[in-house]
Amino acid sequence: MSSRWSPHPRYRLYTSASSYSVPLRQFFSGRRHSAGLPAQLEAAIRSRFGVNAAVCVPMARTGLYLGLKEMIRPGQAVVMSPLTIVDVVNMVLLAGGVPVFADIHRQSCSLDPDEAESLIDGRTGAVLISHLHGEGANAHVFRDLCRRRGVPLIEDAAQAFGAVENGCRLGTIGDLGIYSFGFYKNVNTWRGGMLVSHDAGLIDRVRNRLSRETLLPGWGLLLLSLHGLLTEIGTWPPFFASIVYPLVRHSLVHGIQPVNRWLDPEAGATRISSLPRDYMYRMTAAQASLALARLDRVDADTNCRITHAAAYHRGLAGLTGLIIPEWKGGQSNIYTYYPVQCQDRDALLRYAMIHNRDFAAQHLRNCADMPDFGEYHRDCPNARAASRELVLLPTYPRYPAEEVVRNIHVIRDFFRQTALTCRE
Repeated sequence: MSSRWSPHPRYRLYTSASSYSVPLRQFFSGRRHSAGLPAQLEAAIRSRFGVNAAVCVPMARTGLYLGLKEMIRPGQAVVMSPLTIVDVVNMVLLAGGVPVFADIHRQSCSLDPDEAESLIDGRTGAVLISHLHGEGANAHVFRDLCRRRGVPLIEDAAQAFGAVENGCRLGTIGDLGIYSFGFYKNVNTWRGGMLVSHDAGLIDRVRNRLSRETLLPGWGLLLLSLHGLLTEIGTWPPFFASIVYPLVRHSLVHGIQPVNRWLDPEAGATRISSLPRDYMYRMTAAQASLALARLDRVDADTNCRITHAAAYHRGLAGLTGLIIPEWKGGQSNIYTYYPVQCQDRDALLRYAMIHNRDFAAQHLRNCADMPDFGEYHRDCPNARAASRELVLLPTYPRYPAEEVVRNIHVIRDFFRQTALTCRE
């Protein structure tokens, strides 16, 4: 494969001009409060997703914390996947729960229902599933399992806003659903999220807890949007190809750790003993307006990602040594990325960089093995392997189809070269 092609970046933000103008106007006007716009966003989600109740929350992780505070008693167990961000485990602990790690299905990277059920006992307060990479985690299977065992089901749909399983939007199938409107999500309010449930009383209790908190400061939202603007500039394809990518490629190929750590969003993530103050800033009217403006784009953007994923699925099928996701029709998998697993991930990424491709390792840890959570350790071999092998291929709507084809060619070339080397 020729190295002359300049790559497009591995991600770009889901933004528009209003993503920057709205925070700027809020900052200079000083107007952060308007109950009407967050309420309008909640009503829009209730209507579109067919769910009884919804409440805007500061961040998805904060929403998990608030939901668990209302759903479990201190000391109760939360059965969950260890393949997640460190802060998800932190929120379980800070809410008074005890994380019980259950292993995942290797192909889907979602919680294994049989493994999860084997760990449910009299002290279990909830089961938490994660729809990782926009792939449905068999929520209906878990719903039936949890109803049979008499425990609540929580859906972490932070990466799966808009996905559908058996005619229901993910997040609305269990007892509580969590959405993220954070920096890199398909609905981007710079930070923020939402809880949804068919239990209006649960949502009202969360709303009451939040009513005592302050709004995100105008300067805070402005700083987040300025960070976003720098990201937009850095990932603008001409600037990325000429300035940013050569630096990233040099750092990966030559093992320059400061840059590599900067590219790892979980670098330095650790156990915390108290909830950070800024985790509780309530969503402002400006943030709600940004989400409302994006809602009509969600399904169209999903279809673009599915088209890219279908091309990857066809192009990468049959490669010995590469695990690819199961293909599902409709919008049950919305592919925020197309995740593949390669045993020699570092070699694949180096080869891709040398051949002018930009895709990345998935940086989630296997939290069951982390020293910070040592007292909750369980042997989860599938999660351990996935944390070492996951690679995320770009699918975002602005990503050109020809770039998908070039990624496929380079990956196939890597496996062809690897096979030749093994035979020599």
